[in-house]
Amino acid sequence: MENAADLHLWDVIVVGAGPAGCAAAYDLATTGLSVLLLDKNSFPRPKACAGGLTVKAVQALRYSITPVVKETVRCVLLAGSTSARPALPPAGGNSSTIVLKSREPICVMTVRAEFDEFCLRKTMAAGARFQRISSLRGIVRVGDTLHLLTAGETYRARFLVGADGASGQVRSLCAPGAWFSQGFALEVRTATPRQNMDLTFDFASVRNGYAWIFPKKDHLNVGVYSPSSAGDLTRHQLLTYVRDKVGTDALDQVTGQYLGLGAAGFQNEYVQPELRDRVLLVGDAGGFADALTGEGIYGALVSGQAAAGAILSETREDGPAVPAFAGYLDGYRQTLRFSARAAAAFYANPERGFRVMRLPFLRRSLVRAYTHGLSVKSLAVRLALAAR
Repeated sequence: MENAADLHLWDVIVVGAGPAGCAAAYDLATTGLSVLLLDKNSFPRPKACAGGLTVKAVQALRYSITPVVKETVRCVLLAGSTSARPALPPAGGNSSTIVLKSREPICVMTVRAEFDEFCLRKTMAAGARFQRISSLRGIVRVGDTLHLLTAGETYRARFLVGADGASGQVRSLCAPGAWFSQGFALEVRTATPRQNMDLTFDFASVRNGYAWIFPKKDHLNVGVYSPSSAGDLTRHQLLTYVRDKVGTDALDQVTGQYLGLGAAGFQNEYVQPELRDRVLLVGDAGGFADALTGEGIYGALVSGQAAAGAILSETREDGPAVPAFAGYLDGYRQTLRFSARAAAAFYANPERGFRVMRLPFLRRSLVRAYTHGLSVKSLAVRLALAAR
């Protein structure tokens, strides 16, 4: 006997209700397509993420997020060692700092659980239906439709958007392979100390990565990040950093999160042949996180919106979705390729990279690139000049 889910054919099913999935589902639903948004979690949900949105991410959103903004940041502190670095140097060690200031906002601070729930509610209000599911067990092509098999039900759709994160099931079922890699982050929340603390990226405290301090009105998010999931980030390392830099042992639970990397080198040929023209991977599931900065929300938004645009292109008979999706994201993939090369060079010799960042004209370029984006060619030229 068929279950109720079997009886309905959706235009699009989006697996994963985070920023990438909601970005795709929102754009699709507002055009009148039937959209089912599936996730194994209920919302709000805990998420290891600093909760900072750059200006370019805020501008990419289709709606205001003012209700969930905790703070607007116009100053960023970069900390870096001027000597060979141990895995975790003592506080007050041989280090230097760079202060990046801007008259305009650099980023806004949110609580990630609140931000995700806010976006989900906006997406449901636009017409998408949300359904919590158990694990996804299989994806089968039947004619021009896809059947998504879960432990209890089967869902059918014309298109599938995989937005279920770096460890998600859609990618592992549809496009496993060496094109994809994972970064890793650990984070903890702690009370705001008496002294004011700037938004901080600390390159002196993590080998092949950085630590961060993101201030909110009533708490801090403190974490450590590495673009390699094989790195040596540990809970002890994070808690020691918090004690040394923030001066507290009063902490919430430590959470970990994998980041999806590799979109810069992704080809649709990596998707299983029978699914290539029906499945699009976005956000961390598609490897759209930035290896250098660890920023994932902007890549999630632009890739989710690109997937929606590509699917709409095919439904309007303007051309197949897959090449349209690749075309929409060509510029961003160039940025990711540049970031991947920059990450490899910077984290291999952060002292040299940090010295380059001290040059005033380059600092201005870095602020602009981080907040609004900057053409890869322009930034590459400026870095080449600075390295002479």
